[in-house]
Amino acid sequence: MSCVFCGFSINLPQRVEALQGSCVFIPCTFDIDQQFNSYLTDSAKRIWFKGVTPVFVSSSPNTGLLKGEIFGTATQKNCTTRFDNVSQSHITSDLKMIKCRSPSKPTLSIFPDQQETTEGSSVSLRCSTKIFCQSRPPSLTWSSSLIESVTGRQYQSQTELISDLNFTVSHRHHRVTFTCTATHQLQQPSTTQESRMLLVQYAPKNTSVRINPAGLVLEGRSVTQTQQ
Repeated sequence: MSCVFCGFSINLPQRVEALQGSCVFIPCTFDIDQQFNSYLTDSAKRIWFKGVTPVFVSSSPNTGLLKGEIFGTATQKNCTTRFDNVSQSHITSDLKMIKCRSPSKPTLSIFPDQQETTEGSSVSLRCSTKIFCQSRPPSLTWSSSLIESVTGRQYQSQTELISDLNFTVSHRHHRVTFTCTATHQLQQPSTTQESRMLLVQYAPKNTSVRINPAGLVLEGRSVTQTQQ
């Protein structure tokens, strides 16, 4: 913001993470000396500078070096801004608060967290990924080495997307791998994955007994009993 003949202060986060090719949301407020409040109108421009060169102007948000959207009004003393298609070339000495990076793998946790679980017990898998751009949020999908489809229950906050997968374990889940895929809507969609394998303890299934030799056996003869 450019302010002439007045003192002002701007409140910004020290660091904001952004994905290369996505948008970044920067919360921002400002204040001016109370004696100058009457001069502040909604027609006042809110401007981001690179040195002395304007790179984003609220009155023409899609014509500068940085393009996006500014929120609220000047009289609300709001300078919160969303920059679109952020790249490392946009990070100048004036915008060192923005840390640009590539998408990372989602975080995948299992509850209870133990090496093996028992058939009949309840298991929860939680997959989460950061939301860097509210207008272009990522998506989370589940898959497994079983043929059946897998669908989780999703929750979303301003900064994180979570998907929970809850089920009762059976012997069919032994050594089954569950995979969570995060898809970020960048200039080109980008996907990352994380996987976990379940180990299940269960009682023997479909057992049978075989006696050798088969048929009638004379008293005193030895027989062999085999369980399969």
